[in-house]
Amino acid sequence: MPSAAPKLPGAVRALIETGGALVRRSSSGRVALARAAPLVDPEALPRAMAGLPAQLDAAREDACVPLDAMQARRALQRLDLESFDDEPLAVTPAAQIHRGVRDDGAAVAVKLRRGGLAASVRSDLALLDTVAGPLRQVFGALDAGAVLREVREAALDELDLEHEASTQRQARRVLRGVEGVVVPAPDLDLGGEDVLVCELLDGPTLAEAEPQDAGAVARALVAVHVTAARAGLALTDARAGHVVLLHDGRIGLLGAGVARPVDRDRVAAALDALRALRAGDEDAFAEVVAERLRLLPPDAARNAYALALDLLDGLLTGPATLDAAALRGVGERALRRLEEGLALAAVLTPQPSDLSSARSFGQVAALLARLRATEDWGALILDT
Repeated sequence: MPSAAPKLPGAVRALIETGGALVRRSSSGRVALARAAPLVDPEALPRAMAGLPAQLDAAREDACVPLDAMQARRALQRLDLESFDDEPLAVTPAAQIHRGVRDDGAAVAVKLRRGGLAASVRSDLALLDTVAGPLRQVFGALDAGAVLREVREAALDELDLEHEASTQRQARRVLRGVEGVVVPAPDLDLGGEDVLVCELLDGPTLAEAEPQDAGAVARALVAVHVTAARAGLALTDARAGHVVLLHDGRIGLLGAGVARPVDRDRVAAALDALRALRAGDEDAFAEVVAERLRLLPPDAARNAYALALDLLDGLLTGPATLDAAALRGVGERALRRLEEGLALAAVLTPQPSDLSSARSFGQVAALLARLRATEDWGALILDT
């Protein structure tokens, strides 16, 4: 039997209710729910959240309707390809992907953005201001205006496929030294704001097949995300359907163009906080969090140290198996210590770009849990 949901303070309930209403009122909110569905493993959720996957799956089923065949064909014909397949390779809430062949014989993947989606999202983003008040009630020290501006900018960038292609080229350059990883090359000449064309990678994805060496894939994914972050780029669309298991043993990384710039100094400081956590050095951890990151006041930073040790329960401080059960344990412990977490939230002062780092970290953790590998994850992160 799922356990009852914890009793939430009024401010938290107001934030959840306002956010839920915003999602129900906006087409972009429903698309966001649909995109989240493949990221959520029911086995990794706390028992109090057992009903969430069904809601997300329903949103995904409603959103993943194939594009009108004639409209898709006209969009593909404008690209002047040698040939293309009418049948899509994939249908997502925001786009549809087709196989094509350039006039030089190279196979490409063509991503077509859904018509009208960008205009709908721009209109919906005006509704974000309704969340500002409830957000301030929970995160009292937060610059809600700056955070919501970052959310708006990120949402619009993700809809601009020309921007995605440019960022994917940047990610490809940053990650070219990561062994065993391929980022497909985008074709900037063929693409545009509503079309992305890139090299087609041949092989099943992690959503479709199990890798021969789960540990090797896990280590490569850690190296990818830490390398990108150290270079100032948070990859924010890590998902099983974006990891291609290539026939030569390497992995292909799709979705690398969905990324946000992050402050490299803040990334370095966050890694130093992890180093202090692994060393059991509360003073060093608190100094990084309070002085370098300026996330929390000194006393609250010490409280965060104790809370992090309890929530993570060894996941980043030594060899550990990262799987759905491990993530569910983190969630269950977080709910039990919700009051302490909310006390920290009230004095938290993140930079807007920290949202992208947090999103990237959360999605990577969920992706790695699918592999059920045992590693010293903290050491992997720090050694990259």
